[in-house]
Amino acid sequence: MSSKVKSFIVNLRKYWNNPAPERHVPFKEVAAYGVGGMGVHFATTLASAIGLSASNFLVGSALGIDPVHLQTMNIIASVFGFGVTALRSYLFDNSKSKYGKFRPWLKWMGLPTVLSSILFVWMPYEQMTYNEKVITVELCYLLINCFNPFFTEAFNLLIQVMSPNTEERTDIMSAGQIVFSFAPTITNLIIPALAPLTGGLNDIRTYRIIYPVFTLLGLGLTYFIYAKTKERIIYSKNETRSIRFSDALRSASKNKYFWLTNIATWIGFLESAYLTILQWTFVYAIPEKQGWLGVANTVIGNGALWAMLIAPFLIRRFGKRNLLIWCNIANIFLLATLYFSYQNVWFIMIICYVNNFINVFGNIYNPGIQADMKDYQQWKTGERIDGMFGVLGIIGTVIGFGTGYVLPALYKMCGLNTDYDVLYNADIRNNIFRMLIISSIIGAVLNCIPFLFYDLTEDKHRGMIKVIRLRAALDDYRTGSVDSEELRDCAQIIRTAEELSGIGKQSVPKKPHIKKPKKGSPESEFEKYREEIENYKKQKKEIRTQNREAASSNIVREEISKFSTERYKAMLDDAEYISSLGIDGIMNIDVSEYSKKIRNIDKKSKCGSEMRSDLNELRRSVKTAQRLAKKYYPSGITEPDENRLKNAHNMPGGSVAQTVKRKRAISAALKEQSVYRRCVMPYTHAVTLINQAENYNNLDSFLAYCDKIDESDSDLVNA
Repeated sequence: MSSKVKSFIVNLRKYWNNPAPERHVPFKEVAAYGVGGMGVHFATTLASAIGLSASNFLVGSALGIDPVHLQTMNIIASVFGFGVTALRSYLFDNSKSKYGKFRPWLKWMGLPTVLSSILFVWMPYEQMTYNEKVITVELCYLLINCFNPFFTEAFNLLIQVMSPNTEERTDIMSAGQIVFSFAPTITNLIIPALAPLTGGLNDIRTYRIIYPVFTLLGLGLTYFIYAKTKERIIYSKNETRSIRFSDALRSASKNKYFWLTNIATWIGFLESAYLTILQWTFVYAIPEKQGWLGVANTVIGNGALWAMLIAPFLIRRFGKRNLLIWCNIANIFLLATLYFSYQNVWFIMIICYVNNFINVFGNIYNPGIQADMKDYQQWKTGERIDGMFGVLGIIGTVIGFGTGYVLPALYKMCGLNTDYDVLYNADIRNNIFRMLIISSIIGAVLNCIPFLFYDLTEDKHRGMIKVIRLRAALDDYRTGSVDSEELRDCAQIIRTAEELSGIGKQSVPKKPHIKKPKKGSPESEFEKYREEIENYKKQKKEIRTQNREAASSNIVREEISKFSTERYKAMLDDAEYISSLGIDGIMNIDVSEYSKKIRNIDKKSKCGSEMRSDLNELRRSVKTAQRLAKKYYPSGITEPDENRLKNAHNMPGGSVAQTVKRKRAISAALKEQSVYRRCVMPYTHAVTLINQAENYNNLDSFLAYCDKIDESDSDLVNA
């Protein structure tokens, strides 16, 4: 163990400022991410304590708002949030700051988030009627949600672009979670311990006095993320990144993994219903021990530490999807046990501890799944539109309008309305607890179902990232935008793929029966025993590494050889025809010809099905282009002035009138670019496909060029 600790310290020092081999992020950046994450948690402690649900102490027990009214208020807030979400997604996807897409928003939105949440708790609710109280809570909640989503979403999305390596993202998330998990440990311990001095967790004075201290402290710590982290997104150097909202939305909606991951959330919304039980047990079943709630939360929260330490290993061993399914199965078992033991606070704590241990895995694999899904989008379409998936998440919000009434309705059936003191009644409280447990079991079962159809494995993801890098490097090579290091890396990707061609998956050998020497045996026997064990471990590791490399290399080989397939030959023929017509020639394309081709293709075969899908997509693209060109370019398609958008962004925005004028100018410029892009899309896609085919046909010259780079570097070193 001591040798492992020493090795860790050595590696920590070695890779503090520079990343380890085949990695992208140095350890100092991981540390900054963790410390900054702790700050984000502190800064949003108060905002997170404000929720429009009956289980929320502040708006429920402290302010006494009816659960049904809270759900209605939540729907109003969600409708308001549609516009905020759309704006946030657009700004994220079109951010051109030299500091990145997400980091600047941590700087800009932190202070408004903290101040608006402090304003919420300092409103004079004691002097208000019930209706005034409801209106005030709603308006303040809307204000918080103008800023807080920008702040928290920027932090959540940052991990997805810190590294293109899915395993490294998992390791960063795990290490970061270990650091910023101290934040909830501190708040869970200190706040409930201090709460009795200010009236308890169901008294608003607690939120006015204690919570702001943590939020302001956290705001300062978030600086580490902004100042010490870096975003790494793979783009061709000549790629343009501005994209209109509607275009990005249309593209994102075709991502199958988005639908699978989100459907799991939408139908499994009840899975976390049981979390209220522990809090309500301490506050209403044993109020004399309410101060111990902080200790209980701290102990339960510490279970997360061990989960975070082993999460990267389990994810590498079993995969994110498989781990998610097994975690849900374990949750179902634990919740079923809780159903028969919820009246004993010790049993509740034990089950919550184990459940938290299991659920914390989700804090590691869920961001990884989301990141992989967005990488798939870039691999599939060539577009990086991370923010737009948040807009599509509005669908879940709409679904939540109805499903959100499920728990309030059940609360009402059990006798809970505006008077939360009824929870002191054991019969009512126990009925609610049983209902919450059953609801959580149903949610856990439903959450698993979509992931039975999820096939984006770690090996497939590694292959996709290699392909994305390869496409960008070859485009840069073709246009003369040379990055020697990246070109060499991509040359190695190609060569490795060729070397592993035809190698199938090898079976991992079972552990041989190696008899351990008896105590007192010669040292040579012990050395032989240890050597045999190490050889087996080394062999097992090598085979697993080769299997992973072979699986990802298959995707690379499929990519570089795809133009030899019937499908891509047909696509290339169509592309060459469209390219020969030129941009204005799009209007002369006979769309009916594509319909005839579709009818003549065998739809029963996989290749035929893919070709039909390609032609359908091309037909829709051409029809859209012709319709828009006829409407906006009757005299011929002309490229919009690139400076128009730049000039719009540079317009003054000091007054309200100037800001409105500036926004209208930006919107008009973006619309013009979007219309033009959709008009010429068949042509640009055709040119892209032709260029890609040319890149892959000239791989030999690319590899020869990379060899020359290596020789030049070697000569410089020798000199």
